[in-house]
Amino acid sequence: MATVKSQSGSCGGQKRISKMVSKRKGGLAGQNLLHALLPGARIDNDNGGKISINMGFSREFVVFNVGGTKFETYRSTLYSQPNSPLANDTFLKRHYNEERKEYFFDRDPDVFKAILNYLRTGELHLPSFICGPAAREELIYWGVNDDVIQRCCWSHYNSWNSTLEALMQLEKDRKGSMDEDISSQVRPKTFWTKLQNKVWRILNKPNSSRTAKIHGYLSLMFVLVSIVSFVVETHPAFDSRINIPKPGSGGVSQNTTLAENTTSRNFSSNKKNVDYLSVKVTHPAFTAIDISCLAFFTLDYIIRFIFARKKFGYLTSLMGMVDILAIIPDYVQFFVYAIHPEMRYEGDIDYIAILRVARVLRIFRLIRHVPGLWILVYTLKSSLKELLLMIVFLLVGMLIFSSLIYFVDDRKTFKSIPHSFWWSLITMTTVGYGDMYPVTELGYIVGSFTALSGLLMIGFSVPVLVNNFIMYYKHLEFAMNKEEANENDESNDRGDEKSPCNNNSAG
Repeated sequence: MATVKSQSGSCGGQKRISKMVSKRKGGLAGQNLLHALLPGARIDNDNGGKISINMGFSREFVVFNVGGTKFETYRSTLYSQPNSPLANDTFLKRHYNEERKEYFFDRDPDVFKAILNYLRTGELHLPSFICGPAAREELIYWGVNDDVIQRCCWSHYNSWNSTLEALMQLEKDRKGSMDEDISSQVRPKTFWTKLQNKVWRILNKPNSSRTAKIHGYLSLMFVLVSIVSFVVETHPAFDSRINIPKPGSGGVSQNTTLAENTTSRNFSSNKKNVDYLSVKVTHPAFTAIDISCLAFFTLDYIIRFIFARKKFGYLTSLMGMVDILAIIPDYVQFFVYAIHPEMRYEGDIDYIAILRVARVLRIFRLIRHVPGLWILVYTLKSSLKELLLMIVFLLVGMLIFSSLIYFVDDRKTFKSIPHSFWWSLITMTTVGYGDMYPVTELGYIVGSFTALSGLLMIGFSVPVLVNNFIMYYKHLEFAMNKEEANENDESNDRGDEKSPCNNNSAG
């Protein structure tokens, strides 16, 4: 066992303790102003406002055994913080070992060493290898507030606690998005709750059972098929067209349905005054695929809503919003086409084009099957402050360099400062399309500084996002592996309960 002896004793009869003046309340930090009232206290304004206290000490030693490591110090050292538990005789007597003549505490010796040095010097320095949450628990036990930690150790200590808080929030949001019951209340074991738990595990945990795996593969297949059909539909090889009479050409009016247009075209083919217009329509195969996928997604959404533990929570969760956004555009488009069939051929209608593009949102249904995709979305959500800061940097740079390039370069290329925003944006993001570029000497200088500032902006902001993504992804891997191990243990326990060996009576 290591023995750490106090070096605060010397031949003199005085011990000098320096304390930083703190205006923060709580813990021992609030005692600094009280110390200033003690006899012999003085404030050193030339040394950062430290309060120096001259206190006498006795020759009495006290021995602490903390987690198997012994510490020796003067009893007067404990009284440097009057409200500390170590200065409380009642607290110390409860941990006193009469046989060994020492105070025993089953706590972390590394943090206690920092606490003892804090009592000696008035400055709290924590070891860098101590986990922040563990150090916090020790500080609370010894009655020391973390606001007295020195600046050199604060960043490391705070990073540990910030990471823990972020991961706890991640786990809460992940289970909340999956509508998992994370409350401590025990739900009554009724037929409905058992069925609800069983169906919900099938829907959200593909590895929990064979039925869940089948549903997971089936859901993944429909998602992939819908995405592939959405992409392939635009290929020229699947360009399907029909001829319809032009409005006002003597044929059928524009408000006529597709079947009526086709019939009218067959019976009016001999009319010379009818002009036909070739329009693009969806290939019948893709129409069948869209209807099949929409039916599956709708049925899946209804089942999830029925068996969700918290219906409103599911509707407002990330997964619930992804599910509803994957089917709403198709229903809106079908209803619009049913009311106005002619819109099927008018590709220039803005909101119809938006509805077609909205089908790409189906790809976010892969979040259930690809954890990294959910982590990507969550990282962007949790790193909103960093993203806003990056946008502010970008806007400031755009304004400055767009103004400079407008006044120093060719006005034919840079027609105005708003026109120059595009050039500064693609230059700062290191894209550089080459559609706008400086041609003067001063323009070259401005362009060089623009590119350099863009590199600095990316270098300052992107690592934060990358670190958050790596941290969240590693935690998600750990959490999923742990859940899978727990599920395997539960299945093994259920198998043991059903084993015939457990049903044999003793003797």
